Amino acid sequence: MGVGVLIQHGRADVGFLFPSLCVITGAFVILRGSISHLVGIEWLDIDLIPIVLVYLLGKDQEVQAESLAFGAGVLTDILAPCQFGLFALTYSAITLGMNRCRQFLDFNNIKTSALFVAGYMLAKWAFVWAALRLFTPGQLIPSISLVSIFVSAVMTSLLAMALFYFLDLARGGAHAGTLTAISGDTHGRASRL
Repeated sequence: MGVGVLIQHGRADVGFLFPSLCVITGAFVILRGSISHLVGIEWLDIDLIPIVLVYLLGKDQEVQAESLAFGAGVLTDILAPCQFGLFALTYSAITLGMNRCRQFLDFNNIKTSALFVAGYMLAKWAFVWAALRLFTPGQLIPSISLVSIFVSAVMTSLLAMALFYFLDLARGGAHAGTLTAISGDTHGRASRL
């Protein structure tokens, strides 16, 4: 696959929306702590990054999703007091794993994509907790409870359903309310909407 094919593939569906998604995600990463402190929900981890990444995967934009996952992870690592590369590796690995399992996952429905966002959040915290437990000698272990992780995953997935709908409307989707990607079509099968 050449560079020209990747550029055309990137512009095919959400190409005009991708730069704005990058800016919104970057602004969210920069302002996340201030917003959660202002609202008074420091104990929750409402995360916009998995929502955008699952949306891009649902639109068959795996190259854009991986680059945004790595970029948002690096920006999070720069701003967070943790080992450099932890969130970049976490976001990239989970996004790559979801992309590789696309033929088994159904990204065509907003409700199931919201469940994938909740799973992404749970996998993120499991990955971060395991990495911090293995590679740090007891320092900088986040003090977040299991209940707040599950509440954060549910709240983020509920927010995802609304954002998927509005992103489809902003993209000008004919089928607002359903993600119209050719999900998992890696074997030349025809897409059915």
